[in-house]
Amino acid sequence: MPDPRAIAALAGRSGHADMSSICRAGPCALAVLGLGLIAPAGAADPGQMIQGTVAVAPGLAGQVARGDRLIIKLYHPGDGVELDAKYRIVDEFTLPLDFVAAPSIDMSGRTKFQAYVLEVFTDKDGDVVRAAPGELIARTPEPVPLGTTGLRLELNALRQ
Repeated sequence: MPDPRAIAALAGRSGHADMSSICRAGPCALAVLGLGLIAPAGAADPGQMIQGTVAVAPGLAGQVARGDRLIIKLYHPGDGVELDAKYRIVDEFTLPLDFVAAPSIDMSGRTKFQAYVLEVFTDKDGDVVRAAPGELIARTPEPVPLGTTGLRLELNALRQ
């Protein structure tokens, strides 16, 4: 897994980096989630990120097809409402896929919460709100503390 600080450094002030720079930083199968940017400059602290890998259960690998999208969702649960939600749509992917997820930060570089739920699902029809037949999902059972590394999410259930 590439060092998040290296990715943030590649992003520079604009918060964007080209993929060739990121590929030199580590595996090219890397999805980074945060403010819709490759790496939010203020989130260069690994303590403000969650790093892991998305894989698919061997018995369900046939459910993932070319043309499917992968949605990575990060949010803090709060009384039935998803707070500080961030989404990343990965149009082309290969599993397993390494990811770095970072929540919003305030002007002082602080996050709103210290733990977040990660949810990953496939999208077959371009409609992320409704589940289509054959879409798969994985979710952390509870919020994961920021700074977590090595998290493994396995697409092992049909999305409903």
